[in-house]
Amino acid sequence: MNKTKIAISGIGAVGGYYGGLLAARYKDSEDIDIYFISRGENLEEIRKNGIEVKNTFLTIKAKPTLATDNPAEIGPVDYLFCCTKSYDLEENIVQLTPIIGPNTVIIPLLNGADIAERIQKLLPNNEVWKGCVYISSRLVRPGRVEKFTIKDRMFFGSKQGNKKRQKDLQDILVNARILTTIPDDIDLEIWKKFFMISTAATITSYFNETIGEVVNNHIDLFITLGYELKSVAEAKGIRLPDGQVFSAIDAQKIMPNNSTTSMHSDFQKGNRTEVETLTGYVVRTAQELGIEVPTYQFMYKGLTEFPYPVAD
Repeated sequence: MNKTKIAISGIGAVGGYYGGLLAARYKDSEDIDIYFISRGENLEEIRKNGIEVKNTFLTIKAKPTLATDNPAEIGPVDYLFCCTKSYDLEENIVQLTPIIGPNTVIIPLLNGADIAERIQKLLPNNEVWKGCVYISSRLVRPGRVEKFTIKDRMFFGSKQGNKKRQKDLQDILVNARILTTIPDDIDLEIWKKFFMISTAATITSYFNETIGEVVNNHIDLFITLGYELKSVAEAKGIRLPDGQVFSAIDAQKIMPNNSTTSMHSDFQKGNRTEVETLTGYVVRTAQELGIEVPTYQFMYKGLTEFPYPVAD
């Protein structure tokens, strides 16, 4: 019997956390191999000492079957989790070609509403499932990931995909103590997550303020972004809950003091950002659908055409 091969590309806050749990559970397994694709200091530390994953209750340490920056060393896998930033997506998929065989299923766990579609264009003959996670974690140093909340959730699935393979993967994840759901409507789950991220990332980045500050100082614009995004979702056939605009903001209000979004942090550090995925996508999709999103357009223009920070 051939082993099931699972690869995780991008061993950061998300890929490192879930990859670490999988590597720990399936160490020396006769049925499952876990592979990490990483680079730089993070890769070197994992090769030497394994990956450490700390959650609320314990710290685990584990080594995958192989950690490498050369996918050709792995060969075709059964399941590939993509956990890189969305701006690296197309480049990452091209680099991963050696591990993508005809039966490889790709499961992206990236921020964005159209991630699976972007991958499917590159890999039209493979199954590409949709996925998203709710987790507060961070790669605090090479080889160590810390989770800061008690709960985490993973959703994945495909309406057209192989149902048995979806259930098989869910069983593998659950056995590694990864809370996983295959929802009836994965598109709705993707958009619920995108809704929460897109509005918060856009407004915190535009005003260069924390979540608490934008809630206190710009709540009307926060709400307006929500209604604009909801109109785009509905035009695409996504039926979000009636209270989605305010529930998304309420979810941000319970974040710790001085919390902000990863896109805002990237802007502050002068790093590449996911502005095209989280803000630009809404503007472009609205234009295609003939919908007005003036607040999104205004903030997108500010974030892409003017030196950062936009606001004092």
